[in-house]
Amino acid sequence: MRTLDLTISAVFFATSIVFLVLTFSDDFDVPTFGGDVGPAFAPRGYLIIAIILSAIVFFNGLRSEVTEEVGQHLGRMVLVTAIGFVTGLAMLYVGFVFAAIPGFFCFCYAFGYRRMGILLVLSIAAPLLIWWIFTFGFELWLPRSPWFGSL
Repeated sequence: MRTLDLTISAVFFATSIVFLVLTFSDDFDVPTFGGDVGPAFAPRGYLIIAIILSAIVFFNGLRSEVTEEVGQHLGRMVLVTAIGFVTGLAMLYVGFVFAAIPGFFCFCYAFGYRRMGILLVLSIAAPLLIWWIFTFGFELWLPRSPWFGSL
């Protein structure tokens, strides 16, 4: 797990820094939605948290002892990366909710969670809750479905 932790945390760290820097571009300099903060406020907060957490995981991985062969979990890492890529790409075409439900299910299944009843409920409830928080709490629109205007 050391190699997997180091690789994933380094990629998340670098990606989060790049995305954080991009939120300061002219594309995010738009009028607010009636609140005090602009649309980049929430993503910046999440990206700062992602940077801190990925740095913690990376440094913990550096301190841990090597107890396994390199590349032992490479297949799982590739699978999770593919799930993330397909889920992100699907959001462009079917919207956040309809892409996140199977994406969340596949992530949990890939990480070994096999209690199907709970997994099905969480796979539906978590994306809907995230969508609700962003839509009504932050007033930030997530990618919408072409079939249902608000989802």
